[in-house]
Amino acid sequence: MADAVRIGLIGCGRWGKNILRDLLLLGCDVHVAEHREKNRALALDAGASSVCYDQSELPNEMDGYVIAVPTARHYETLLTLENSVAPIFIEKPMVPSLEQAEDIAQRMGDRVFVMHKWRYHPGIEKIAELRASNKYGKLEHLRTRRLQWMQPHKDVDAFWILAPHDVSIIMHILGDLPKIKAVQAMVTDNDIHALTAFLGNYPSVEMSVSDIHPKTERLVSAKFERAVVSMTDPCDDFLHIRYLDADGTPGEEVSKIQISKEFPLIREIRSFVDYISGGPKPFSCVADEIKMMQVLHSLRTEALASAG
Repeated sequence: MADAVRIGLIGCGRWGKNILRDLLLLGCDVHVAEHREKNRALALDAGASSVCYDQSELPNEMDGYVIAVPTARHYETLLTLENSVAPIFIEKPMVPSLEQAEDIAQRMGDRVFVMHKWRYHPGIEKIAELRASNKYGKLEHLRTRRLQWMQPHKDVDAFWILAPHDVSIIMHILGDLPKIKAVQAMVTDNDIHALTAFLGNYPSVEMSVSDIHPKTERLVSAKFERAVVSMTDPCDDFLHIRYLDADGTPGEEVSKIQISKEFPLIREIRSFVDYISGGPKPFSCVADEIKMMQVLHSLRTEALASAG
């Protein structure tokens, strides 16, 4: 594996094992730092070149690092790599506070990229293309729903697990983030369990997230002047198109747009590996993340204030 890209993977738990799988599929030489003994053994069995307890024990001269530890440990883990020169790919959100994000941007900004996997989803890419091309006229309204029962993370609440996904989708489709108009939330002891927010005027945006919804729902729906294009199941290999009549009312005609079924995770990891090898930068540099964190900070502040 002399010519393979050498990656230090920090964290190899529930999601990190999927990252390890895809790094290995891309031919990387992966060295894993993981606190849990069981997960270290699983990483070796999966094909990691070496495993250790802490990132300080990783071999020297890594070409890049991927961080997949719990959100509450993102900031401290990033700081351990402050003196490294290798690029870093970290799971979203980069850190769970705007203050920490601005500090990381000042310390390490050019080397850090954030793993917003929905920016690599073929369906989101296609909707962004349709907005840019005006194929169905101008985009008038964008709606996202990310609803489920419970969430598996114990270190942060549902807001930090779910909302960054939809904010990244909005940014990718629109190219920027509109101003917040209104926020409504369900909060218990400063934990946000459900949030609906309205942003912008034209196009207008509505986003909803929840971990107290009895049925899992994932929706991205874009209303253009002449059609509504939607993704109702992220595993589908198509987008739904429902056409509007000349007066803007719903018509009878429907069709589909075919999209790739390649998983977003391997697409984003490939972008990072290619970048290390001299390719273009991945999506979601620190400057993008600061924009998203500013919106997330405002959403959270307004949600907690409204529940106060």
